[in-house]
Amino acid sequence: MKRRLLIALLTLLAGPLVRAQDPLVEALRRYQAGELGQARALIDEAVTMPAHKENPEAWLLRGFVYKDLFKVAATAAEGDRSRDEALGSLFTCLRLDKDSTYAENATQAYDYLARSCFNEAAKALNDGDEVRATALFAKYKAAVLLRDPDADLRIREAEFSNALGTVYTKRFNQDRTQLQWFEEAVDAYKAVLAIDAENYGAHYNLATLYYNLGVHRIRAIKADDDIPSIQQIQEAAREYFNLALPYMLKAHDMNPTRRETLLGLEGIYYSLQDEGNSEKFRQLFELLPPGEDR
Repeated sequence: MKRRLLIALLTLLAGPLVRAQDPLVEALRRYQAGELGQARALIDEAVTMPAHKENPEAWLLRGFVYKDLFKVAATAAEGDRSRDEALGSLFTCLRLDKDSTYAENATQAYDYLARSCFNEAAKALNDGDEVRATALFAKYKAAVLLRDPDADLRIREAEFSNALGTVYTKRFNQDRTQLQWFEEAVDAYKAVLAIDAENYGAHYNLATLYYNLGVHRIRAIKADDDIPSIQQIQEAAREYFNLALPYMLKAHDMNPTRRETLLGLEGIYYSLQDEGNSEKFRQLFELLPPGEDR
């Protein structure tokens, strides 16, 4: 892609109307030499000049200079700034390029940078940094929709919300007294289902969340708790088990041979004191052939 860009822009050096001291020409030379800092200063100057502020070639070069600066950035903040500048410049090139002369180069670079936002958002989630992940995902969406307002991002949104829910679930499981993480996880998985009502993972994870909180409430009962308090706790736990049940049933309906849902339903029905259904799903689990779990 970089080689095609250089070929496309070499005409700038040969143009009879372009003076040698033109910062656009010098920016291209510096870029070819790998001198990104000097190229940045020159191209920033060039795009402010009347001769180049509406020139798609100038904005294309600026986009590539900042793209390469993003790739070699020493810090995340520096990389974010360079990527933002690159995306803005490449979009400006596409807007000004009425004949689509540079559309292929600009589009490929733009899409690469947009994807990098999504990939870094996923990495941030793996690192447990949901604040940065959410900001990067918002940038990804904005970049894609700016170039294609009709783009269908539902699959990406479901993937991200599922992963975000996993981050919150891990935090909740570490300390089940911290209910803000429980609520965040529930909201994330429900956001997935609002996009994809048949998402197995969101159904199973919601069921597990509700069930685990119910179990936590039961286990928190102390020996010296009075009877009214114990009854209140048991009723609250039962509500969570009832909330878990339809999501686990849906997950089971979607994939009847998953061991995890069979065990989940056994546990939920047992907690609801429905011994018949609890035993039913225990038997279904035991009837699965070895290794049967799709």
